[in-house]
Amino acid sequence: MGFSREYFPAVEGDPPPLSTECERRVRFEEVDGLSMVWHGRYPSYLEDGRIRFGDVFGLTYHSFRENRTVAPVVQMHLDYKVPLRFDETMKIRTTLHWTDSAKLNFSYMIYNAKGAVAASGYTVQLLTEVDGTVLLVVPEWLQQFRNRWRTGEFVL
Repeated sequence: MGFSREYFPAVEGDPPPLSTECERRVRFEEVDGLSMVWHGRYPSYLEDGRIRFGDVFGLTYHSFRENRTVAPVVQMHLDYKVPLRFDETMKIRTTLHWTDSAKLNFSYMIYNAKGAVAASGYTVQLLTEVDGTVLLVVPEWLQQFRNRWRTGEFVL
């Protein structure tokens, strides 16, 4: 389905990435004077994708809060391909890539109503304690998620 870029190349032996999709419409407030989505709105689309991912796989903001873990975005990259327009329905594909580190590597593909890639990108989220202390080891609750992922418990 269009352009694809491998931001996080697979490593032999790692489980396959986990992906979800969601749809949303471009709101009037998101377009600029050229009637296309302003580039600064795209990070919120990535957020929509991460929320959907969390709902599907149990990595919600509530679960992070309950486990006193924070995952701030420390790196973000976006490649813009074709503009999105007011009232257009877009599809956001969000993929979590395996890492043994205490971080979350997400990639994103945003498709326009015709199925063309409007944008692609990635975020890296570092795991920390609530006070901002960087975690060097993955917390037990998140390690349980990774164990389920590695054993193929999640349906792709």
